[in-house]
Amino acid sequence: MEQTEGSASVSGSKRVGRTLLAALSALILGLSVTAWAASEKYLSALNTVNVFGGLAGGTAWSGEPFNVLIVGSDDRSGLNRKQRQQTGIERANFGRHTDTLMIAHVGGDLGKITVVSIPRDSLVDIPAHTSADGEQIKAYRGKINSAFGSGGPAVTVQAVQNATGLEIDHYVEVNFGGFLDIVKAVDGVEVCLEEPLYDERSGLDLPAGQQTIEGPQALAYVRARYIDNDFGRSQRQQKFLSALAQRVSQSEVMLNPLALNSLLDAVASSITTDERLTRDDMAALAARAAELDLSNIVFTTVPVSDGDHLYDGESTVLWDQDAAPELFAALKADQPLPKPQRATAVEVGPGQIKVAVVGNSVAAEQAATDLTAAGYQVSRESKASDPAITTVNYDPGWPNSLATLQASLPDATFSEAPGSGDVFRIIIGEDYQGLQPVRAAATSVESKVRSAKQSLCE
Repeated sequence: MEQTEGSASVSGSKRVGRTLLAALSALILGLSVTAWAASEKYLSALNTVNVFGGLAGGTAWSGEPFNVLIVGSDDRSGLNRKQRQQTGIERANFGRHTDTLMIAHVGGDLGKITVVSIPRDSLVDIPAHTSADGEQIKAYRGKINSAFGSGGPAVTVQAVQNATGLEIDHYVEVNFGGFLDIVKAVDGVEVCLEEPLYDERSGLDLPAGQQTIEGPQALAYVRARYIDNDFGRSQRQQKFLSALAQRVSQSEVMLNPLALNSLLDAVASSITTDERLTRDDMAALAARAAELDLSNIVFTTVPVSDGDHLYDGESTVLWDQDAAPELFAALKADQPLPKPQRATAVEVGPGQIKVAVVGNSVAAEQAATDLTAAGYQVSRESKASDPAITTVNYDPGWPNSLATLQASLPDATFSEAPGSGDVFRIIIGEDYQGLQPVRAAATSVESKVRSAKQSLCE
């Protein structure tokens, strides 16, 4: 059938729309630049930062899987005084901190994008580095967001690589001003709230129900962390990105040249990328992104065992020692996400429990390692011989801590030792086979997977 000029124009717009949709969805997921790779206007607006020491990447993207670290920065440069007041800090030179950390794993031939939220207080090893003011910082264990404040993008990438075992191929950063401009360009984003949300610190004040938000309220919605915790915020961010992708896919944006231009201007001016994301890479990605469906963009969060783990006097987030490595191994192999073993929700997290591991065997050494990784406060005691059965001696005055250990060691024998205090003595036997996963119910949530196509009210 012959196609008229008008219908050809609509068809072309739809193709551009699909490409932009995939690119904008991936924008905040790390692929944003693909939509405007062919345009000098948008390409010239890009900011770049030296992340990989000037080392060049490979040849133009050929369909191989890769990983992008996405950072949401609280950089307020470019905001006017009113906007700075609305975002909570009036000073323009407040500095740059990470409000959001995500890994976008782009599957082979861009078949699927998996976005993994990393809680900003995650306890990881930060590599030695030189700070912005020239101070030599030794390697230390601390919150992952401290890497950005001290060492910037390069050290943040190194810390993420070390913690996950994944190679980070590219880096994308979005600041406050860029976020506000993008949301404005699409006339706001829809959210669905089960109950009202109010947070004085961020300025968040939203009623219950389905509604469209923009400006400072949109920024507060994705930034607020005192109305729930880092996990609630990660879920809100994932839903917001889904809503943004759904909004961009609507014809009012796709088929409106002014709206498209405004959106692309906002994207181009708000993104900072690494130095080795080349024009050829962008063009190759754009060509493939046109066919990406929203159902193939999925979100999840690093599995966590304790969201309030006390370390060096600070509250930190402890990753699940079994489920987190399994997640990263699947991404590294470009395989479907594993279904993690359900962790038992407990009232008292391992970080609040003292245990003494008794024994000199290899099993005792392994048990001490496992318990430490799970977050328990571990000490060691020697024992001349090892029994056949693992036994836990406990003071019945600590019932909630006892429940946590019983969930971790369901096959152990538990023996009352009244008056022994708050240290649980675990005598490791030949039957020790490892720990069962537990999760501090009050400070963490079960890691779930959602797609960008999913209903916003789910």
